[in-house]
Amino acid sequence: MARALLVVAALGLALASTRTARATPPDPELLARLSRDEQALEHAGARVSYQAEQVLQELDGDGKVSSTKTMRYRVESDGKTAHRIVEVATDDGKDVTAAEQQKAREKEAKRAKNEGGSDNEPAWPFAPGSQARYTYDQVAVDPSNPAYVQIAFVPKSPDSHTLEGKVWVDAAAGRILSASVRVSKPPTFVDWVHFTAEFGATPAGPALSRLTFEGSGGLLFLRKHFRGEIKMSGWRGAP
Repeated sequence: MARALLVVAALGLALASTRTARATPPDPELLARLSRDEQALEHAGARVSYQAEQVLQELDGDGKVSSTKTMRYRVESDGKTAHRIVEVATDDGKDVTAAEQQKAREKEAKRAKNEGGSDNEPAWPFAPGSQARYTYDQVAVDPSNPAYVQIAFVPKSPDSHTLEGKVWVDAAAGRILSASVRVSKPPTFVDWVHFTAEFGATPAGPALSRLTFEGSGGLLFLRKHFRGEIKMSGWRGAP
């Protein structure tokens, strides 16, 4: 899930009723299976093309929407490289498509030069090689399906490259169903940021289908509260 990660991330299944479990470490074999599932999610995310609709809002001190940005774009993948193509973008109703297309080209050029690449991305707790950095506890079970369990995780040494939160998983299938995460130490001028994500079926396997996020930050008295959502659909497998 090319961690537009953050891509990460998300308690999308709002399981209506859950049974709180006594916190116990999850089965190591389950963690190993979730690591393989994470690899499959990454693989699928890099091998599908899709459409996306994005909404970003700023909120005032009363929690009312003060500004809205929208964007519709598509991601075209050949199985090796993904290209983001902005189709239309608005900022409080004003067309800003050309400016967003330029930003997309600049970001793609940076990625090609490996600037701001994977070294700047948070270590997803179930990615291969990341588990030694986290502590895990099984904290809840879905009464209607005991195979659905919730696992909480926290980094042993929190930094800007670690996450903390919870995931719902299918222990029988060894699959991540949804997750709710936040960055342990957000970037400069960001007070906090939280992500929730859901996964859907694609021609290449499960991949990110919906991402919501909310956060706050800014300079001195210029604090901003923001929230947004990205929905993916129309998946097509790479040639």
